[in-house]
Amino acid sequence: GQDLLLVASSILRTLDYIDVYSLTRLRIAALVWMVLVAIGLALICWRLVRGRSSGWLINANALAAAVTLSLASVVDLGAIAAAWNVRHAREVGGRGAPLDLCYLRGLGPSALLPLIELEKRSLDTAFRDRVRDVRSDLLEALRINQDHWSSWSWRGARRLEAARAELGPRPPAPAPTLYGRDCDGSPGK
Repeated sequence: GQDLLLVASSILRTLDYIDVYSLTRLRIAALVWMVLVAIGLALICWRLVRGRSSGWLINANALAAAVTLSLASVVDLGAIAAAWNVRHAREVGGRGAPLDLCYLRGLGPSALLPLIELEKRSLDTAFRDRVRDVRSDLLEALRINQDHWSSWSWRGARRLEAARAELGPRPPAPAPTLYGRDCDGSPGK
């Protein structure tokens, strides 16, 4: 029971970090791992209460791990993190941290659709231009990847199709700058 309380407090602390600093793939993975540990501890308690065998405990933990790994192989954690950060960013009236466009750029195509959603909101002109720059780079990178057979993916094709449907045939381009742009889309110096 004490171990379950420790895992629960670790989960709450991680959720506090997310509120203050934003959601990342690593924080999602940490939360999933902590939930898996809590399930394992609960299964141990259940084994003790119900008098189950060690084989039952091993099989139940293996099943929980297999389900977790199966879900992790099909869910795009980067897209979840990007969507959450865009919805809760301080720039769009949320309580979260300021939006880290460098991190979203680092997520690659996973951040494309949340950035398109953000770009359509009423934003400060300079911030919209920064978002547009990051979105433009990610869209171009995804288009190039989908054009090559070795990097084509079903998820990428669906994401590119959805992006083109949202943006139309001629998506708006960021304003040109004299010295290029930084990772967060701000004009270079």
